[in-house]
Amino acid sequence: MVQLNSTSGGHVHTVALDKTGKKSFGISIVRGEIKDSPNTKTNGIFIKGIVPDSPAQLCGKLKVGDRILTINNNDVRNATEQEVILLIKDAGIVINLEIQTFEHEKADKPEKSETKPVENGFAANKNKFQASIKQAPAPKPPNVNSMLKNSNYSSNMSMKKSAANNDDDEDDERDMTGRIRTEAGIEIDRASAGNCKLNNQEKARDKETPDEFGYTMAKINKRYNMVRDVRRVELMRPPNVPMGLALAGHSDRQRMACFIAGIDPEGLLASLDVKPGDEILEVNGTVLRNRCHLNASVVFKNILSERVVLITSRRKPGDEGMGVTPVKKFPPKIDDTKFLLEQFPKSRTVAVKKEGFIGIMIIYGKHVEVGNGIFISDLREGSNAEAAGIKVGDMLLAVNKDVTLESTYDEAVALLKRAEGLVNLLVITLKEEKKEDKPKEEEKPKEPEKIDPATVQVKPNQKMVLEMKIEKKPLGVIVVGGKNNHVKTGCVITHIYPEGAIAADNRVQIFDHVIEVQGKQMDCTSMTTLKVHQVFHTCYENLLTIQVYRADPVEVETIKVDITKKAGKDFGLSLAPNEKGCTISEIVPSGYSEIDNKLQRGDIITKFNGESLEGCTFEICYALFKGATGKISLEVTRPKPTVRTEAAK
Repeated sequence: MVQLNSTSGGHVHTVALDKTGKKSFGISIVRGEIKDSPNTKTNGIFIKGIVPDSPAQLCGKLKVGDRILTINNNDVRNATEQEVILLIKDAGIVINLEIQTFEHEKADKPEKSETKPVENGFAANKNKFQASIKQAPAPKPPNVNSMLKNSNYSSNMSMKKSAANNDDDEDDERDMTGRIRTEAGIEIDRASAGNCKLNNQEKARDKETPDEFGYTMAKINKRYNMVRDVRRVELMRPPNVPMGLALAGHSDRQRMACFIAGIDPEGLLASLDVKPGDEILEVNGTVLRNRCHLNASVVFKNILSERVVLITSRRKPGDEGMGVTPVKKFPPKIDDTKFLLEQFPKSRTVAVKKEGFIGIMIIYGKHVEVGNGIFISDLREGSNAEAAGIKVGDMLLAVNKDVTLESTYDEAVALLKRAEGLVNLLVITLKEEKKEDKPKEEEKPKEPEKIDPATVQVKPNQKMVLEMKIEKKPLGVIVVGGKNNHVKTGCVITHIYPEGAIAADNRVQIFDHVIEVQGKQMDCTSMTTLKVHQVFHTCYENLLTIQVYRADPVEVETIKVDITKKAGKDFGLSLAPNEKGCTISEIVPSGYSEIDNKLQRGDIITKFNGESLEGCTFEICYALFKGATGKISLEVTRPKPTVRTEAAK
């Protein structure tokens, strides 16, 4: 528990939030300062907004302007916003907060502001929340809602430099999910210390040149400034030589961590600055903090480079941490799969002889009973895996004692490729086989199912007639198709505006093929693109009837467009970001022949210089296109439907 200075103002109390059944705890935060007396100021993390009907609001003990002192006994008074966000994400469903409340009799009343949930599980306020809290000035972000209403944004618009690109910004608020490549071309986690952002002052003090993983001690210390005694350990490991490490998890089974349980006295690490009890935070740009030690062993086995860099934390004797006593006799006789057998009592070991291949295909997916994991997606006909009893849908828990419970797809594939001879697979069958019903002597003919076009949901690979209440409201979609269009085989929806009538009905999706509108066929082999667009820009009186077809898998093609963009010259594109990327809502001739001849309205840009735009926010997409110069590579997804309209009689 944090001990406060007796001179600090405000009332201190504790709050426990339980988000069971909710998507988030319902708080947004900001780092700032508050003037709690005429001569003193207090810095820290403050509550910026509270989501209505959230655990934070329902508890009745939190309000905008409260200062957060600790999160689950972790002192956050000097923490950055990103560190606090990570602590809240890792808290699970229950979080304990120590709160300092300030009473401001003369403080300005906060403006009324709407709040909405965002991807990180918190909320984003549209307005400033309280005059007494000062936040570091940042460029004003584009007004997303107004841009969407005005044909979305255009790359011809001027834009202020975003905070993400401001070197003076002390708080790193970038998206830290997924992977990124360093300047040396090595792929690392975005959350790695090698991807840590330094401000101008920190860069001036950091005289160290980043290694191939992006590491410098300045970056490491900044990323883990709340972790005790952080160290960097480097070694050279010859090919196919084991590390000589025994790993263990946290003493609290609800918390994930990777500790060094033992070191081989004859191994590579025997003479280095590591010892049992040290927590491994990263290895070669892969973050192991808050990951299961069983999964970490797979990460070590999949390291291909000879140079290995460990980021560790030295714990003091008696600190809460490693769940086992240090290993004195190496190697330890530990079977990690025993943990899986306890957790999954119905799991079974299947021995499969590998003769060039095992005969299985895997996929990273999610199951309602066990969550995320590696699953068997297909079996090779007549393979040893099929003969051994492996089934499609089985969850793969381990390969030859190497646990894959929390592995990524690439890590699991590497284990299967490296396995030789008789391979032992630990699997569990999650779907029970349905017993065949005994045939009835007399079966009554089934009555045809009545379908109400006003409520029926679209089923894949079927023509469906939908009836929607429009009431003169714009449909709000972007479509492709027409005889003078790159898509001549059908009319397909590529964007749905959230304020339109189609979005309000909530049954049509992107890439749905529209076959008929109000009983008239959308024959794109005879209709011009302008005629196709006019059909969807008409304001219909009351009801709209459309026939759609949802292909599974989707009928699309991917094209690549390379452009050399000159500084100061705009693309001439208006874009509308969606969950699949950025839809081109308009093209203004700009002198780029690659754009004018190859792209069209309705195309979806899914990758920008190899980086996926799927799920990106409006601000990120805007900054990418506005700030790009030089050679730029775009990956575009375009519908390519099968012709389903009938020839006119």
